[in-house]
Amino acid sequence: MKCKLVDVFAKEKLSGNGLTIFYDYDSLDDHKMLSLTQEMRQFESIFVSVNDGDLSVRARIFTVEEELDFAGHPIIGLAAHLHEESGDCNPREWKIDLNKKSINVKTKKTAKYYYASMAQGKPEFIRTLNNDEKEKALLALNLTQKNVANYPLEVISTGLPYLIVPISSGIDNAKILVSDFELLLESFGAKFVYVFDIINFEGRTWDNDGAVEDIATGSAAGPAAAYLTKHLLSPSEQPILISQGRFLGRPSQIEAFVETKENSISNIWISGDVIKVANISFV
Repeated sequence: MKCKLVDVFAKEKLSGNGLTIFYDYDSLDDHKMLSLTQEMRQFESIFVSVNDGDLSVRARIFTVEEELDFAGHPIIGLAAHLHEESGDCNPREWKIDLNKKSINVKTKKTAKYYYASMAQGKPEFIRTLNNDEKEKALLALNLTQKNVANYPLEVISTGLPYLIVPISSGIDNAKILVSDFELLLESFGAKFVYVFDIINFEGRTWDNDGAVEDIATGSAAGPAAAYLTKHLLSPSEQPILISQGRFLGRPSQIEAFVETKENSISNIWISGDVIKVANISFV
């Protein structure tokens, strides 16, 4: 089985967020995809089926626990891989069909590999936490009121709903302390949490058991950029650089760009460099 290993949101090999791209998901069932993802021990893997040349691209994304309807770094990494496979040195555009939505991605060749930009669309502002909910969330994340910036905790989605926790200090101490954190997030209408330092534009997120921290999370960068724009913490129509992965020894940089129309966010682009690491052949 043909596979490729790439690093996403990375300037050099063995940095950024690793991703395994698997061909061909038509021959694999759900259990096999989950097992292969668990074998690679990455935050997510992506399985791709390409038909009619490169005109129709379908993909499925798995964590070590479940399938996701959307994720950021797998789409960025896949688009870079597709561009390499095409052999075209000119900029390209791709439409990648997932379970519930299609994603448009632009790619261009660089000196080291490829740079990809994913259109996440218009964000959905789902919910603002009340004071009691805010206190529960902070306690579960080893944070206090002193750490929180003077802005609300909000659930925002550009494909996956994230609870955005804006802080001005204490990112080093943030962690999931409770065993029922997933249920807590569900009560807020969120799937995952993104603890975000609004001073340094640095984020952290984990699986909901708190056992595995993600290195660079494109699906969270979109909601974070929407939050910054909504609360006038960053101007629209200018690049926003978001850092992540420092606590794992793999510092990564995600670029966000918020488009507005008539004083409303119309689209968010999430971009980053991709580096090829290895071709893999499973027996």
